[in-house]
Amino acid sequence: MQKSYPLISGHNRLNWVQWILILLANVVAYCCLLLPYFIELPNNLIFDYDHPLMIAALFKIIIVSLFLFIQIIALRLITGHEWRHLFHRPTLKELGIALIFFILTYVISIVTGLISKSLFSSVSGSAAAGLSIKTPHVWGIFAYERLTSAIQIMGEEFLALIPFLAFTRLADYFNLPKATWWGNIISSLIFSLLHLSTYDFNIGYVILGLTFTRIILTWSYQKTKNIWISFLVHYLFDTLSFLALLFA
Repeated sequence: MQKSYPLISGHNRLNWVQWILILLANVVAYCCLLLPYFIELPNNLIFDYDHPLMIAALFKIIIVSLFLFIQIIALRLITGHEWRHLFHRPTLKELGIALIFFILTYVISIVTGLISKSLFSSVSGSAAAGLSIKTPHVWGIFAYERLTSAIQIMGEEFLALIPFLAFTRLADYFNLPKATWWGNIISSLIFSLLHLSTYDFNIGYVILGLTFTRIILTWSYQKTKNIWISFLVHYLFDTLSFLALLFA
């Protein structure tokens, strides 16, 4: 391999059974995140921008927290302390890289989004779709959404980067050239397809509109080997997109 990544190189490299168990934990966590969309919830558990209830807000925090912590707990049980090597304190250089990738992500997102809309029609998919600047308590709701989004986005980084590492390991096993890019492309495509229900099952829009954005996000991890950086780029991108739709 050209680069050394946690969990896929060194004397503590995972075996195939361990990889399968970790990926299964990702699937379980993802199912927990989708649970509110596939069961009929009482109205007081559905967060409504016009009538935000505390119990609904707490319920959403519990769901996104389960999504994140199931993945972390599985990593901790299977890899011991090795999972911590996915993180380190960001350096100033890495923060600069995060800023560059944030700009690149936003540009790629706009370009692929416009092409996707022209080819496959526009779809709904924004968390801010029901929120406007005239909504009562708009900035309190915005702050709450940024909190829940931070938890969910970290979970999404695990959901994207663990398959990236797994497929990179698989590509390396078969001696494929550019193993990390095989891992990035395959995991990014899978990640985009997991958003089909969010984007009205418009598969063309999802593949073109999301895959390239996710490739750039994972690339930021490839450059730094630090989930904090891909998380930061993802969070800033999501926040700016939220604000743009809010004011629009």
